[in-house]
Amino acid sequence: MHSRKARFVRSVLVAAAVVVLGATGCTAPPADEPVRSASPQEPPLEVREPESHTLVLDSSEPAELALTASQVLFERSELVVLAAADDEQALPTASAAAAALHAPALLAGGGISDDALASELDRLGVATAVVVEPATGLDDVERVEPSPPPGADPGPAGRAALHAEVDVVRLDPGVVTDDGELADDDLETLRGKLPATGEPVLLKEVLALTDPQPGQEAAIATVRAAGAVTFEVPGGDPAALPEAITMIDDAQALTVVGVGPTFGDPETFAWKVLTAEHGALLPTGTQHLFPARYVTTSAGRSDDPEAVVARATEDAAEYAVDGEPVVPTVVVRASTPSRSAGADGDHVTEAATEDLEPFVRAAREAGHYVLLDVAAGPRPVVEEVRDLEPLLATPGVGVALRPEERRGDGVDTRSSRMEAAEVAEVVEYLAEVTTREGLPPALLVVHQTRPDSVPGRDTLRPVPQVEIVLAADRTGGATTGEWVWNQVTEEVPPGVRLGWSGPRRVHDGAAQLVPSEPAVPVLVAAS
Repeated sequence: MHSRKARFVRSVLVAAAVVVLGATGCTAPPADEPVRSASPQEPPLEVREPESHTLVLDSSEPAELALTASQVLFERSELVVLAAADDEQALPTASAAAAALHAPALLAGGGISDDALASELDRLGVATAVVVEPATGLDDVERVEPSPPPGADPGPAGRAALHAEVDVVRLDPGVVTDDGELADDDLETLRGKLPATGEPVLLKEVLALTDPQPGQEAAIATVRAAGAVTFEVPGGDPAALPEAITMIDDAQALTVVGVGPTFGDPETFAWKVLTAEHGALLPTGTQHLFPARYVTTSAGRSDDPEAVVARATEDAAEYAVDGEPVVPTVVVRASTPSRSAGADGDHVTEAATEDLEPFVRAAREAGHYVLLDVAAGPRPVVEEVRDLEPLLATPGVGVALRPEERRGDGVDTRSSRMEAAEVAEVVEYLAEVTTREGLPPALLVVHQTRPDSVPGRDTLRPVPQVEIVLAADRTGGATTGEWVWNQVTEEVPPGVRLGWSGPRRVHDGAAQLVPSEPAVPVLVAAS
């Protein structure tokens, strides 16, 4: 067996053992259960292979979500399962039937019109609809003629089926087992009421991530009916769950589908899937930077990388926060300000990448985070950051900026300040690198003693790929820590986090150096 296919098959077996589909409780339907049809000219069931590697079905309305799942994954199906969108008792039964029969599950009377539903039945070439509605005075499963008896109300799902002029087979909502499946006897009785069909050809190597919410049962069942393997991701964020990251990494599926609006926009979802497929975790144990507290230890260029890593471990222990991981973080000076313009005229002295790499490697091997401290001269600071891309393309490596150390040219740039637009360019560049390389989010730390060193900082915004930390920095000058903290932490932009940087020792007790108001800093400089 091809190694790629073997990996996916193994992950399918794992998924079948661990997945619980929320309210439906369904397990993956056996692929060898036949769907039968009377049509000799066209296949009774034809699935659609998704054209893209990732796909998000993002509707929040259950009927629309179910319709979208059918439109995206089914080319043709002579059989469908119908239920009323507001019938909570019918939804589990409809889902169980759809999964067992490999048929789309559609909802009537919800956020889509009867005409839209009838159009989908026509597109699919539906000949028979299993309608899940109470059948008073009838058996649990009974054949119903295309036209109901005079004066009878077939219900919204039945009306939709009759409007599309298809045969109706009624299924009582109360035939689901405690495991969320149709009982064997009921399933066989149902099959006996349906036209004979051949064995279905289903999707291969498609992984569907689900975050089951009330009303999504039909859409999830449709995805599974098409042959996708489902895996539950509570909250819709695979980056937050190590088991989801492992599943995606092991599967290496041809297509990964996110079912429901919690999986976010298509671009962010595609990045998260690619990152999970690469499998690299941050020191937090997930592919998220937070929650955590980062404790930084500076590395001198003449230091031994292993010694720096050992010191970082010791420093971090002093600043541990109950209930959150503490992450030792090695700060490596990638460049320093220079009074002279230098050969390139940028007033910055850059370290060679090969001199920085041993620190990055040692820190990452120890499970630490790395910050590359980047100096700024007259040219846009993003250009200094770009020079470090070989290191920034490594998981767990971020950037630290120090606007107040900037050496400007007095024309295009001023010394001791960095416009927010420049910082935003760094955010955009880091986001581009993490997206392209499939990396977890990067950390961008901006040191400030006073807020006006970054004019317009109220416009700064983090993005999913980059977390921003404003570090109140008391290391330069005789100002008090309280003054610096109060100044820098005033009117912090939404989503931006806070850090603290000060002398390692002012008085006994390192924890006393760290302010606790108005918020606990997520980054602390230990040296």
